[in-house]
Amino acid sequence: RVLYVIATLDPAGAERQMAHLCRRLPRGEFEPAVCALTRGGPLEEDLRRAAIPVHVLHKRGRWDLSVLPRLVALIRRFRPDLVHTWLPTANTLGRAAALAAGTRVIIASERAADVWKGPLRRATDRALTRPTARILTNAYAVRRFLVERIGLPEKKIEVIHNGFDLVEFDDAAARPLQGPVPESADAVVIGAVARLEPQKGFPWLIEAAALLRRQKAPPFQVWIAGAGPEEDALRRLARASGVAEQVRFLGLRLDVPALMGRFDLLALPSLWEGLPNVVLEAMAARRAVAATRVNGTPEAVEDGRTGLLIPPRDAPALADALAALLRDAPRRRALGEAGRQRVATEFSMTRMVERTTEVYRRTLAEAAQ
Repeated sequence: RVLYVIATLDPAGAERQMAHLCRRLPRGEFEPAVCALTRGGPLEEDLRRAAIPVHVLHKRGRWDLSVLPRLVALIRRFRPDLVHTWLPTANTLGRAAALAAGTRVIIASERAADVWKGPLRRATDRALTRPTARILTNAYAVRRFLVERIGLPEKKIEVIHNGFDLVEFDDAAARPLQGPVPESADAVVIGAVARLEPQKGFPWLIEAAALLRRQKAPPFQVWIAGAGPEEDALRRLARASGVAEQVRFLGLRLDVPALMGRFDLLALPSLWEGLPNVVLEAMAARRAVAATRVNGTPEAVEDGRTGLLIPPRDAPALADALAALLRDAPRRRALGEAGRQRVATEFSMTRMVERTTEVYRRTLAEAAQ
């Protein structure tokens, strides 16, 4: 029995990877269940349709520690052989509850180089790593961060790259949209899909759009799909920069494969990352990528072959990269085709599931011994 603990079931990158993994576990060998600490979300119904039990504990606010005894009680009822926690909140509360409930094997997933963690959070991570059997991460850059900046033991950390089902992105442009998109006419569409929060660096994308407009680049639009606390500030910035007509906000979207088919290229101006799912999704959909050279992103994007890499917090460099792609449709197509081949070779869903289940088998066998 495997219990997955995560904060929400919103359709973000790590949450989607967890849901894919749950649905593809060998059912004769593993019995999965999911606990969302704060809320369910669009992925909840997908899991239930796959006959995977989902428990939502409705944690209220950052400091609601009343969720801990409820999580301990759930773990004791389900009696998992293995608890697998995902992302910072669940990695802290989930591991603490699993220890209190007497769970034999605990695995944690660290999905990004979380530079925001202060001394207390880092000390907590180190303390909780001692009873943790394995820490899984999605990029070698994140493993280096965990060892060098957090102080975690390298021998406990294994890298398993994210996995993607390429069938989802076949004929992406022909897939039906589940929401409206702007009229683009002859404009080249620069797409962006992410949570609207400081990590993703969208102010620099808007500044780059303003630079492109002043440089009289070919007609373009920037479509930003996502929701989050920065949305109002980003809308104000687009108006103040004079690009409100070029930069359009699509809100939260659940039709990412179809949306990728309407993009001509993808931009991701993140300040830090793990291994960004959206970059690999764009590559799977045969779209060129312009992204910042941070953490695990260069493990996905080969500069000049599957996309263009630029420094973070550098709007002129981002504008130059976007301008080069705006003006050269054959190059966009060549980068997109190379990206598709790279995802097929290095980032398959089958490979991700097989490597994760192998870790489960190995850690359970070690615990039994």
